[in-house]
Amino acid sequence: MTSPQTGATGTDNKGKPAAPVVRPFPFPVGVYDTESQDGGTFSLAQTTAAQQFGIYNISPTGWIRGLWCDFSMAVTGQSTNSVSYHNDNPWSVINKVTLRDLGQQAIIGPIGGYDWLTLCKIGGYMFVSDPRSELTYTATTGTGSTAGSFTFSLYLPFEFVQRDGLGVAENQSKPGWTVEIWMDSQANTYNQVPSVQGTLTITFTPVSYTKPIAASPAGRPFSQTPPKKGTLQYWRSENESQPASSSEYDLVNGVGFPIRNLIYKLIDTSTGTRATGDTDFPSPATLQYGNVIMFSKTKTRWQSEMGRAFGWTVTTADSADARENGVYAWWRTQDFDQLPGNELRYRYLDTATNTLVRISGTFGAASTLYVLTNWIAPVDKDYYGLIAG
Repeated sequence: MTSPQTGATGTDNKGKPAAPVVRPFPFPVGVYDTESQDGGTFSLAQTTAAQQFGIYNISPTGWIRGLWCDFSMAVTGQSTNSVSYHNDNPWSVINKVTLRDLGQQAIIGPIGGYDWLTLCKIGGYMFVSDPRSELTYTATTGTGSTAGSFTFSLYLPFEFVQRDGLGVAENQSKPGWTVEIWMDSQANTYNQVPSVQGTLTITFTPVSYTKPIAASPAGRPFSQTPPKKGTLQYWRSENESQPASSSEYDLVNGVGFPIRNLIYKLIDTSTGTRATGDTDFPSPATLQYGNVIMFSKTKTRWQSEMGRAFGWTVTTADSADARENGVYAWWRTQDFDQLPGNELRYRYLDTATNTLVRISGTFGAASTLYVLTNWIAPVDKDYYGLIAG
């Protein structure tokens, strides 16, 4: 007889019953989750042009789960302007961010600050997922001396399923995983700029698991690595111009891999903003996967479904706990219970290199359609090996 802690007994080479094989505790049992501000703090005074911060090299931490990036813009002595934000501000202070692997290949990005916000809000990584809803989020407006100051936090994820640590990456060396961030100009950060230019500070905090100890006091071993060690998730953006008529767009990024999230964003050509994104987005919009029509639904139906899934109850777009104007997500992370991110990987969109993933409909104005794609690269190229048993 065997127990959940043992494998089959079998026999040894003399025909006698062999000692049972003790199954190890699954990862991440036997580890501690740690956070450490490891000296990763960078500051730059904002100017009229985009600027690159110093490359942040993540210190060795064991198994890295993700990276918190805290942004603080300090404006002092502002006096003559009535500072305001709109559209993608203040997130647009981030011109682009790129997370690179040990071989300096991009894992996340390059994407802008607003796309980073939608990654956090819709990606399925935490319960309170909207960065605008965090207790530390501020954005000061008006004519005061500190108007134009703001603070917010954004997350760069490795781990995509917290239940079993899938996606965490080995982080044992330096140089290792790196983060490149560019700050945009003052004009691209505000609607009405402060009369003085502020200083932006970024503080990085890696979130990690320690290396497991060998075994419990009773002798049962701990798994020393997460499942599918070397499996990574990717986030990339692509775009294409759309006419003010019936049109279609075929996905490029992530095709050939299991797709976890798709986030569509519409930018009006004439204004260069999302201001009319909801107005101009196709309704109905149709998503086709190979020969299968996955859905054909109106904007209001799509908005309602996003609101119910992610808990958005505020009706003013681009507000805390509200939808984003011109942004429509198709998430494949809701299969264990009612919360996106509590996933067993059952519903990922499995694609081959030639699989068609097409969105189509009638656009209300000449626009640019952006698609932010989140896909998984299993280390053994076996999607079905990712599915929790």
